[in-house]
Amino acid sequence: MPTIIALDVSLSMIRTIPGRSEENAITYHQLAVKGISQLLEYLSNLSKLEYVALLTFSSSCELKVDFTRDYDQIKQVVKKVEPVDKLCLMTLMKNVGSIFTSNWGTQSQCQVIVFTDCGLGFGSTSLTTFLQNYIGKEQEADYSWVKALKPVKWNFICLGVHGDSYFTRALGVYQQMLDLTGIKGQLYMTKAPKDAENADAATSEPLKTAITGHKSELGRTAMFEMIEKLCEANYKPYEVLLKCGGYFRLECPVLLWPPPLPFQPLDNDKTPPLTLSNKLEICGYLPLSDIGSPASLSRHLIIPKIEREKPSRRSSDKSGSASKISTDKTPKLDVNNANYEYEKLEQEIRDFYTKEVKDADETGQPSEEAGEKNPTSAAAAPLNEMQKESMCVLLHGALKVENLAALVLLNSSRSWFGFLYSYADSKKKSNLMLNILPPGNNVIPWLGDLQMLGFAEDLLPGDTAAFPVKADKRSYSQSCVVWINRVSLQSDIQKVLRHAKKMPEKTQHFYKELNRIRRAALSIGFIELLEAMATLFDKEAINLTALNANPECTIQLKHASIELRKPSNRDLKVSIVPVPVQTVNPTAQGVPPQVVAPPGGSFAY
Repeated sequence: MPTIIALDVSLSMIRTIPGRSEENAITYHQLAVKGISQLLEYLSNLSKLEYVALLTFSSSCELKVDFTRDYDQIKQVVKKVEPVDKLCLMTLMKNVGSIFTSNWGTQSQCQVIVFTDCGLGFGSTSLTTFLQNYIGKEQEADYSWVKALKPVKWNFICLGVHGDSYFTRALGVYQQMLDLTGIKGQLYMTKAPKDAENADAATSEPLKTAITGHKSELGRTAMFEMIEKLCEANYKPYEVLLKCGGYFRLECPVLLWPPPLPFQPLDNDKTPPLTLSNKLEICGYLPLSDIGSPASLSRHLIIPKIEREKPSRRSSDKSGSASKISTDKTPKLDVNNANYEYEKLEQEIRDFYTKEVKDADETGQPSEEAGEKNPTSAAAAPLNEMQKESMCVLLHGALKVENLAALVLLNSSRSWFGFLYSYADSKKKSNLMLNILPPGNNVIPWLGDLQMLGFAEDLLPGDTAAFPVKADKRSYSQSCVVWINRVSLQSDIQKVLRHAKKMPEKTQHFYKELNRIRRAALSIGFIELLEAMATLFDKEAINLTALNANPECTIQLKHASIELRKPSNRDLKVSIVPVPVQTVNPTAQGVPPQVVAPPGGSFAY
């Protein structure tokens, strides 16, 4: 899920953290920069696919770095940020909602990590003033921006010491803000020192004397602990075991990105949320054309988990392991067993895949000595981990070549399915993707009950598969008109005008595009567009006449203008057809083409 890192650049952030010596003095701003660098280091190691943006806020907000996966760019920019003026948390919250909506829509789950010293602000822009005005006026239009923050999770890295009464009082106000607005969020703070806890248990006066000589509890170690808690709660990789069949080698641990959220039915809030099982089992394979595009809850990338390389063994360790391997004996099989041949074949395959690759050359030298004599082999040694066989690579290649999808059981206790398929985000790169379907057996209506699916070989002679149901004419195969912004609408109208200038050759294309736009406008009640197009056609007819264009262009444009204004043509079933034009004798100069009326004396459409 996308993440915004928000850095507080108010003047209070340049204060020196109390309890530290002059040699080790550090400001809140400098410590926040170190914390951001530590957070980006964690993401680069365990969550490289995360989109991150950098935002600074005080009395105004500024987007320093837009959403990117280049974490080094953010590190370089954050080092150059300087404090500005007073704090206003509401400015940050309003801008975050608009940034997420414009980039990711209103349904995406988003994260905001705020590095601040928990200032409350001053005057009418303070947090306390906002809470006083917000209570009882939640439904007013002035606070509509709060609803846009519902999908956003807020994580506040609170920089302060527990001996600061202003900081401790501000923590309560921040928590009150989360509770009253209903915004999802959590406050991360340092642990209170033991001296402060003991003093607070007695009276408030000993607290001041105890903190005076106490070493500050806020430093790099405390900051890194807060970052670690944050990442463990929000960015921990979601690991599951993907299993295919009964053979022990056809399974491997994989990572799902982004992590799937628990499914909570909307009609029943009392039931516990449904989560994915630790083991995903592949049930079978279906053609992608049979699955189509069913409604799904979410999509996730399947990433093979790569174990970190272990340090190389010493020669003594290898000699010991070699002797240990030589003494190991394979289990003996019972010759009298009826399945002896199958068990023998299984044992041979198991020994083939589990045998350890020897690290000695042909002369029997250890790998360290061989590496000195043969540097190419030593250079190729680190690639062994990447060259190992992977079930994910085999599965992805098979699904991509055969154009199939694998039906996966997501939860064995409940009927919850998904399907794996090869997804290409570009011409040269494709990935293994998991589509999570809603829980149930009939979530793909044209396939029927998923638990009743079987093999095509099991059909009786003469029987044909009843699913999937093939439609004679698919409604979604037709071209659809979508007007999200003015550019798409302008492009459609310009296309009609281009056909108008090329009439009579493009007469049929002109009316086809005209009826398409007209039906789309009538479907959404955009009646004003019909009058605007009629006016545009009138102006274009005058321009074409002045340019001595083909006279038929003017006739057809005036005819289309009249038909668009008729109330009887507001029916979706009615289509505007071209007016018939009679070609005149080319020897007669200056005589415009004549319109031939039907025998009844008037036109009827």
